[in-house]
Amino acid sequence: MRTGIYGGSFNPVHNGHIHLAETAVKEFVLDRLYLVPSKKSPHRSVAEYAPDADRLEMLRLAAQVNDKLFVSDYEIKSDRVSYTIYTVEHFRREFPEDELFLLVGSDMLLSFDTWHRFEEILRNVTLCVVSRERGDLPALKKKAEELGKYGKILVSEAPPTEVSSTDVRKKIAKNEDFTCYLNENVVQYIRSRGLYSVRGEDVLQYNPEDKKKILKSRLTVKRYTHSLNVADECMKLAEKYGEDPEKAYFAGLLHDICKELPDEEQRALVLESGYTVCREEMETRSLLHGIAGAYYIKKEFGIEDIDILNSVRFHTVGRAGMSRLEEIVYIGDLISAERDYKDVDKMRKLAYTDLNSAMLEAFAFSMKSVIKKGGVIPICTVEGYNFYTRLLKEEKK
Repeated sequence: MRTGIYGGSFNPVHNGHIHLAETAVKEFVLDRLYLVPSKKSPHRSVAEYAPDADRLEMLRLAAQVNDKLFVSDYEIKSDRVSYTIYTVEHFRREFPEDELFLLVGSDMLLSFDTWHRFEEILRNVTLCVVSRERGDLPALKKKAEELGKYGKILVSEAPPTEVSSTDVRKKIAKNEDFTCYLNENVVQYIRSRGLYSVRGEDVLQYNPEDKKKILKSRLTVKRYTHSLNVADECMKLAEKYGEDPEKAYFAGLLHDICKELPDEEQRALVLESGYTVCREEMETRSLLHGIAGAYYIKKEFGIEDIDILNSVRFHTVGRAGMSRLEEIVYIGDLISAERDYKDVDKMRKLAYTDLNSAMLEAFAFSMKSVIKKGGVIPICTVEGYNFYTRLLKEEKK
């Protein structure tokens, strides 16, 4: 039997996922393909995810369109982080005689050699790549050739269906039409369960005045002034780059809400949050406040907007594939009005000229500062630096 494995958050499963799955079944002549939703991603906050049971059910509904598509709850039931090598080992145990095929999107292939134990993955499966963006085939074929020394890699030339789960969630949260992106049964399920809805939170999100009173009581004058300056900077950057200015102001305002809590209180919030936190973050006191802050505003203010939560969560460490709002808060924190470090004016100019270049410069600046102090660098920060380095190289091409 030729058995395929297709993992991801599927949050929610959309037409692009199913197109990719059906393309793989046809082009790679698979007898069956298992869709495997992840429980906990190494790079994402748990707060982003719809409940496990709901994502499983949406997948089952979407998979009904093809009798070769199946859903596995292996990662959902696992008690550890969903690294792909563990899933591959599971399917090897389940189907010892089968030829295994691991299906990934084009964005994943380009960073595949950064995956945990990627060489072992390629020794156990044939890697199958289906394009997710138009015009990316040359880059995919080049990367496949580079990785070919580790194992067999197949690249489909089928045209992609460009859909993003993030965009779907944003449309749902803003009460915009999203039905064309999803299976109609999945649409009905989302509506019946109230998934991804802001649940009337627009007043909470975009009325910052009551939050200013809370900030003033929790922060020193210097830190409160910084928060106001960051909020102002985020609003201006949002206007420049087409994001919601009020939402950006709100996220920038709250980014340091837990900055001056006692260490033990910050750590307690981090541990209670359930967020995926790497060892380096837990070991560095100055990094805890972003994680604690995201959980605090979710718990105390009822904030459910994933973009706002992640903007607070990652405003210090950054990560690969940040949303535009996350980038704005990350940069806004570095160039706020009171900042006076060397080359801050250069950073400000770059931020309003080329945001991707500014992000790379900011990651480099952050990492150099940590190294100079003899600190440790979180994995997500390194991945963020690598992400923007590759992105700028691709842009130049």
